[in-house]
Amino acid sequence: MFVNARFRYFNLIAAISLLACCFACSGTVLSNPHKSPISLTVLFFNDLHGHLLPFEIKTETGTEEVGGIARVAALIRQVREENARKHSRTLVLVAGDILQGTPMSTVFRGEPDILCLNAMGVDAMTVGNHEFDFGLDNFLELKNLAEFPFLSANIVSKKHGQLLCRPALEIPLTGEMALTIVGVTTQDLLTTTKAENVADLRVLDSVAAVTDVYERANKKGPIMLLSHSRQATDRRIARALPELTAIIGGHDQILLSPYGIEGRVPILQAFEKGRYLGRLDLQIDPVSGKATLIDASYIKVDSGIAPDPEIAAIVDDYNEKLGQEFKEVIGVCETFLNGERGQIRSRETNLGNFVTDIMRAHTGAQIALINAGALRASIKKGPVTVEDVFKAMPYDNELVILELTGAEIQQALERSVRGTSEEDGGFLHVSGICFDIDGRTVQNIRTGAAGRPLEMDAVYSVVIPDFLASGGDEYFIFMEKPQLKTRSPLRELIVDTIRQQKVISAETEGRIRRLR
Repeated sequence: MFVNARFRYFNLIAAISLLACCFACSGTVLSNPHKSPISLTVLFFNDLHGHLLPFEIKTETGTEEVGGIARVAALIRQVREENARKHSRTLVLVAGDILQGTPMSTVFRGEPDILCLNAMGVDAMTVGNHEFDFGLDNFLELKNLAEFPFLSANIVSKKHGQLLCRPALEIPLTGEMALTIVGVTTQDLLTTTKAENVADLRVLDSVAAVTDVYERANKKGPIMLLSHSRQATDRRIARALPELTAIIGGHDQILLSPYGIEGRVPILQAFEKGRYLGRLDLQIDPVSGKATLIDASYIKVDSGIAPDPEIAAIVDDYNEKLGQEFKEVIGVCETFLNGERGQIRSRETNLGNFVTDIMRAHTGAQIALINAGALRASIKKGPVTVEDVFKAMPYDNELVILELTGAEIQQALERSVRGTSEEDGGFLHVSGICFDIDGRTVQNIRTGAAGRPLEMDAVYSVVIPDFLASGGDEYFIFMEKPQLKTRSPLRELIVDTIRQQKVISAETEGRIRRLR
């Protein structure tokens, strides 16, 4: 019996040895099944839009101070320190649109924004459409200034025929495994940015571009998407690539809390302007490379957070450089001029009326139109500074006059209301014309003080920003028309008007009525 036992023992050893040899020959590596999972925290934010300083928002009980990049940096530092004690990794990602929305961002064209992100140790940023608001050369300067990669798998330079940025970043996890961060930019880039700024660029299909990178990186470990696209696009990508670990998004400027799910893919977005810091905690199997979502949350950035002194010093330095020019009080506003994103992109507001009335009065045009996306903040009741106007109107728009038939004006208004469930920056505010919205169509279009019906064959003079004149927000009809460039910068015109009038106010008047 002892001999038989020894015989069975040696047979077992031989079988194990043979099995090990087979695995070695087939190239399969037997990993230690007791190896600990890799813990990883991903911190993220999106659509900063130049809001390096804290700012106030209206609440039901008054006002509240929120945001501030130095506070965001303090939160990031705190999480890094906590994770270091637990031997857990921390990544910091930005989902695009760091530019445009404040005087600091406008005057210094994104330089302080990038310097803050460098000092914070950002790992990667996907490219947003507003990164091109000061032209392609400025974009390339910022890209070179950044100590982290700009990512986009679908922006191609026509001049060179190559991708403008890196498509992805690999973060090593073990000797053989890496986490891949793929970047993608909205396919609306060419129509949501001034045409001359992106004339040398081509935008590839988002799903196809991301799929191409995914297939090349799939064997290396888990893959995340850092997207500056509409949610609908993010969901299409998730359906095409159901094994994605997560999608961190931007562009819609919404707080996805709780996070969305498409199939098995979690989709997250941290609102806008540094008001929240998103946090995603993962555990990654060191053998299979499979990432498991442990937790997802958002941290509110408010006055209870002490700012990071290093980042605060950068912001304070640039704020001081702005000088007193932007602090000048140019008038008093008797009414709150509503530029809140949730209202101005879907309905008439008094800010839209105020601006279009000035456009029409200054040029003598019969009708004035402006896209809601050009108006980025409200003007509060009380003293109005140059800075307040820059916040409300951060873009360098100039006024252009066209002659349009009534039929062409109706076509433009149909584009304005064609919308979807998403907020549309192409929604038009108007002066000299009124209309009703019934679903996705316009009705009862009237012109002038007398409210005469719009005549399809008549010709009307129309003033618009040069952004719309170049086909921005898909108003291609304006590109086909002869254009009279007034050389009048709209923002400066608003500042001068407030200076002259001293006291301003505006109301909603039923210019745009929603029937359903």
